[in-house]
Amino acid sequence: MLSYVLRRIVQSFIVLLIVMLVTFTLPYFQKSGILTPGYAVLGTHATPHNLAVWAQNNGMNHPYWERFWTYVTQVFFHHNLGHSYKQNMSVWQIISLYVPRTVWLALSALIFTLIIALPLGIFQASRRNTVFDYTATGTAFVLYAIPSFLLAMLALDAFSFHTIHLPASPPSGVSAWAIFTDPVGFILPVGCLTLLSVAGVSRFMRGTILETLVQDYIRTAKAKGCSNRRTLFRHAFRNALGPIITILGLSVPGLFGGALIIESVFNYGGLGLQTVFAATNSDVPIVLGITLLVAIFTLVGNLLADLALGLVNPRIRIEGTTR
Repeated sequence: MLSYVLRRIVQSFIVLLIVMLVTFTLPYFQKSGILTPGYAVLGTHATPHNLAVWAQNNGMNHPYWERFWTYVTQVFFHHNLGHSYKQNMSVWQIISLYVPRTVWLALSALIFTLIIALPLGIFQASRRNTVFDYTATGTAFVLYAIPSFLLAMLALDAFSFHTIHLPASPPSGVSAWAIFTDPVGFILPVGCLTLLSVAGVSRFMRGTILETLVQDYIRTAKAKGCSNRRTLFRHAFRNALGPIITILGLSVPGLFGGALIIESVFNYGGLGLQTVFAATNSDVPIVLGITLLVAIFTLVGNLLADLALGLVNPRIRIEGTTR
């Protein structure tokens, strides 16, 4: 098990280095290259001499690989994601205020997705080709295809402006615990983000259970007299956990991507709203810092999914030694 864990950690570290290389290189493709922030800082004083002085003071005149090594060491050892020259603040100082709010939003949606999607997929598989199965399948297709911003706007129109009058946006401020102190304000954003995830996970769960139910060991269990309920939950569900854990790990970037749109529609002060603000103001360091942070969350989610998959299915841990 230890070798399996170390192998997954090394693989995640290599992927993270590749992502860091990409985020570090992207500013070179700006109109004025890495000197673009200098023009924003100096303004009308952006003469060649002043730009050269600014570049020297900020280490912009160093070779590419030396700057990349400095960037890597700053990220790993000092949690320094760069500097926003437009706001004259550290990138981490800016986004650290919003990280907990987005994490709680995505985590809440993930928990509700598990509570709803897994039983729904199992029940659909056990009631295959019934009216309920067809209805749930059609609803899942609609939710899977609908854009997140359209779903959020429809939810606002239906449950905030006309009938139930739920809060149109969560409470203002940047408190990470606002989702617990005023949960009513989070019903719409968490609900929309959950619905977007439930559609895909429930369909995947249904398909995995149906694929498992036709295996030989399921027919053997039924031949030995196991009830349908015992066969479904003790044998089929247990062996379907592997693919489900994998798809949940892969859903982490989807949750953060959906949160970006959901936060913008509901005016929720999280990473999504900050990303939109930074993008519209051409604050490249903020955008790249958030991109790197979301990539880290994605790698951590996939790593945890791999470790959980190794615990559920021990055969995966020895895949390097099997033939």
